[in-house]
Amino acid sequence: MTGVLRRSAGRLVSAVEACVAPVQTLSLPGDARRGSATHSVSSSSPRETSIGRFYKHVGVRPEDQGQGYHVTLDSRVLRTPAQKPLTVPSEALAHAIAAEWECQVQRVQPHTMPLMTLAATAIDAPRGRAVVVDTLIHYLHTDSLLCREAPGRLAVLQAETYEPILGWARARLGAALRPSDSIFGAALPDADLAAAQAYLESLDRWHLTALEHLAACCRSVLLACAVVEGEVGVPDALAVARLEESAQIAQWGLVEGGHDIDIADLRVRVAAPSVFLRLLRV
Repeated sequence: MTGVLRRSAGRLVSAVEACVAPVQTLSLPGDARRGSATHSVSSSSPRETSIGRFYKHVGVRPEDQGQGYHVTLDSRVLRTPAQKPLTVPSEALAHAIAAEWECQVQRVQPHTMPLMTLAATAIDAPRGRAVVVDTLIHYLHTDSLLCREAPGRLAVLQAETYEPILGWARARLGAALRPSDSIFGAALPDADLAAAQAYLESLDRWHLTALEHLAACCRSVLLACAVVEGEVGVPDALAVARLEESAQIAQWGLVEGGHDIDIADLRVRVAAPSVFLRLLRV
């Protein structure tokens, strides 16, 4: 099993970069339990709670009632930070999460386990579904696709880059979504907000979690919707999310140890939810 998981881990890394006994449950005490998973993939800092690797074998098995798949550590079912069994609907996703656990060598480092993070967040819903939807709607008027610079070269570049995605979003949501160069953001009518809210409320917990994380790292709910729907791939999403920074780099140059790290970090944070959703469908 270890060899299979190691090969799966290798394939997972490539995807992210492109792309007879009663059931026992794993319950970690204190800091160890909190370190087993985190409800945020918005930070890649290694300065977080971590513990030594406390298990030898990682596995995957069907849930007893046929309602999904468990990840197991030493034959015990893995639990979320809220102490719920980690049960995912796709065997492929379960194997990918198992690969993340298998790749922990000496210490368990949550920041290297984005798929585990997303699954645990979807299951635990630490902020509550209604709060997530309301927050996304609250910030929609400051969506990066709707906020434009004053007329000039950057504004032209924004229009060329953003309008194809906005055109798709208008058709998908049934909303006008008119951009603005006001410092206060776009003035969206109630009909637009209602259409966006109806869309968000239609998503299951897996897709809503992925969309929330994408919206946070891309600073755009609308771009996140396009990625979730498969309208925009990871490379294009990265280019759109970093449009203004890329324009600054073109003018002033790249700062080594700054811009390059930001680009690598964003690549992981955008790719992880995309791979997460793809594995749900396998």
